[in-house]
Amino acid sequence: MSWRRIFAALVLTLAILATAPAHAKPARDYEVPAGTLADALLVFAQQADISISATDPGLREQRTRGLKGRYSVKQGLRRLLRKSGYAFTMVDRNSVRIVRKRSASRQARRKPPPPVPATRPLPTPSDPVRPEIVVRATKQGSLLTSYPASVSVVELSPEDAVRFGARGSELLLEQVPNMASTNLGSGRNKIFIRGVADSSFSGVSQATISQYLGDSRLIYSAPDPDLALYDIRRVEVLEGPQGTLYGAGTLGGIIRLVPNDPDLSSYDARLSAALHSVRHGDEGGEATAMLNLPILRDKVGLRVLGYHNVTPGYIDDRLRGIADVNRKLVTGIRAALRIKPARGWTFDFGVLGQLNRSRDAQYTERGQPFLTRRSATDQHYDNDFRMAWARLIKQWDGVELVSATNYTDHSVDSNFDATLQPGTSPTILYNEDMTVKLLAHETRLSGKIGGAGHWVVGASLVKNVNVSEREIGPPEDLETIALIRNRTIDKAIFGEATFAIARRVSLTLGGRYSLVRQTVELLEQDLPDDFEPKRSQKQFLPTAAISWRPRGGWLAYVRFQKGFRPGGLQIAGGLDEPTALRFEEDGIRTVELGLRFGTRPGSRLSGDISFSHSRWNDIQADLVDLQGFPITANIGSGRVRNLSANITWQPWPWLSLDASGFINNSNLDRPAPQFLADEDRDLPNIADLGWKLSAVARKDLGRATLSGQSTLRYVGRSSLAIGEPFNLSQGGFYELSMGTRIGFGPWGLSIDVQNLLDADGNRFSYGNPFSVAGGQQTTPLRPRTVRIGIDAHF
Repeated sequence: MSWRRIFAALVLTLAILATAPAHAKPARDYEVPAGTLADALLVFAQQADISISATDPGLREQRTRGLKGRYSVKQGLRRLLRKSGYAFTMVDRNSVRIVRKRSASRQARRKPPPPVPATRPLPTPSDPVRPEIVVRATKQGSLLTSYPASVSVVELSPEDAVRFGARGSELLLEQVPNMASTNLGSGRNKIFIRGVADSSFSGVSQATISQYLGDSRLIYSAPDPDLALYDIRRVEVLEGPQGTLYGAGTLGGIIRLVPNDPDLSSYDARLSAALHSVRHGDEGGEATAMLNLPILRDKVGLRVLGYHNVTPGYIDDRLRGIADVNRKLVTGIRAALRIKPARGWTFDFGVLGQLNRSRDAQYTERGQPFLTRRSATDQHYDNDFRMAWARLIKQWDGVELVSATNYTDHSVDSNFDATLQPGTSPTILYNEDMTVKLLAHETRLSGKIGGAGHWVVGASLVKNVNVSEREIGPPEDLETIALIRNRTIDKAIFGEATFAIARRVSLTLGGRYSLVRQTVELLEQDLPDDFEPKRSQKQFLPTAAISWRPRGGWLAYVRFQKGFRPGGLQIAGGLDEPTALRFEEDGIRTVELGLRFGTRPGSRLSGDISFSHSRWNDIQADLVDLQGFPITANIGSGRVRNLSANITWQPWPWLSLDASGFINNSNLDRPAPQFLADEDRDLPNIADLGWKLSAVARKDLGRATLSGQSTLRYVGRSSLAIGEPFNLSQGGFYELSMGTRIGFGPWGLSIDVQNLLDADGNRFSYGNPFSVAGGQQTTPLRPRTVRIGIDAHF
């Protein structure tokens, strides 16, 4: 079925469902503790699964006795707001606005809602600002206003997720300047955080960051799966290293996607469709559908999401006479089942699958006409990601137990043109098929210490099996040149605690003990019986931080953290005399100083600034040789210095302005012998400068809501790799995006434009390892792309 038929069918379905009645949320049990009215409304919103706009600073001064019992949303709000001087209005069945009664002063009513400190907002207005943001990625429910480290939180309203979900990791890179990525193609990229980058090339080494969906680990030794962000409510980016809480492979930090959980009390459905058109290319589209179904009210609920995206191509292959070769298709499904058999008990089960298909690579060549190249064969690639997970949550007396297990089956199939002279010599194809099977488990306990402290202890087990097959030859007769299996088992125990040592001063201490065992095998080949390459590595990863919260909503902190990656293990030499190559493990130590301000409710100006210095020893890197074949090496030791800042100003309640950026200095100051002669030793793929400016506006127009946004970002210059002939320049471009959405009750219409000025720039100087040494490859910015979308919520 073509995308035009899919779009027509969805529009017809939306029209039918628009006539369905919207049912009010039924009564449910609440347990809201006594405290300030602002905090009570936050807890009530979470338990009721609604959005509450509660921005008046006076809510922090009002006290409430709390709420306990079974009520409808309206009944619960009336009891919480009784005798407070505030009232509520229902915007829709999922949104509530808290307002002062008429006796209140105009001045208090006009104060704007507080911006969210240290948060990179999406370029659309999301749900009303909440009194506090809880960073769940800390595994202790830490408040963002008191967390002593750099963190970015990208909030996604349902409308945001619909409009920008198809962009996946590309959206996060736009919103968080301190993130960077290679651009080999969606599903094959490596993401870097805070300037910690080892290599621009792909291999079997463990990633420098880790990614999670909820409490489920997504990758260990695989590239970014680039999951679509549909029905994701927020993304948390914790800058690294994060060794104490997350273990090996978190040198740069972690990315945690937080999906919407099943609602056990009310039916919910959301549908959307969109058309895409790219200048110099063809057309595409997307379609999504989400259904939330309470199976047994307040006990069992199911949430299912499905989507299909066609991203238009814009690069032509002149030798084969094919236009728009880099067209991409993504199909995905996510389903979650939640069971609450008794108070305090929660069981979650889920599955996820996403198939990413690109029919060719996305690089061009210098010396050819604009947006073209010459290839002897197609260079298609696939990224198939499947995962199943289970989680148990038990809460009692201020203590929470979380036990989560997930299994991932991840395959990445890449093809490259290895022809010596396309068009004149025989066609040669190189194929690399990598399959990763990951089993991850963690059980942890967390709780509170006094009024502001918290703690967590836990144990984890990770088993990662990576099988890589490499073939080369004529496309119709490929010959296997390597079939290797790497197995890693990572066991760890960890703990961390934050407690007050003075009235406004807190101390954080923690540590993780890891034991990593590795084996490597050559499959389908007979090796000597006494040849079994194995190794074990032990590490202790400490952390320490001290934070100070002076008056006025300020936070200052100093933090130390350590991270590592286990040293790689490979087989070299012939079958008669095989040799086990053992690479040194990475070790990184980071000291960070930070300042956060504007955290007090009612602040019009908020932001954060941080400086970090990292010493990175024995860097492991996946490289390619002059012939284009993959190799691994310890390239030496280096240092990474990073200064980043974010500031948000809200001059009026309907307008928010945001500016963020970084300055980075990272180099190989103690190189391995093969890099001693190189003068330029900057670590790869990390720009020395980057920034983003954005404006977000939202206005209520009676029965309609109009929102608009614009984002201008700059990506500075960087190098592809260290050393000739791979130290190729890239980056140094600007990109402007704008969009708007108008909502009419459950309906929404939107138009968004990426690269509005149709700017040209080189994102990445690599697309094919067999010809990259010639220095002619570039990866252009996607030309101006227009998206027109329609969405509905029932």
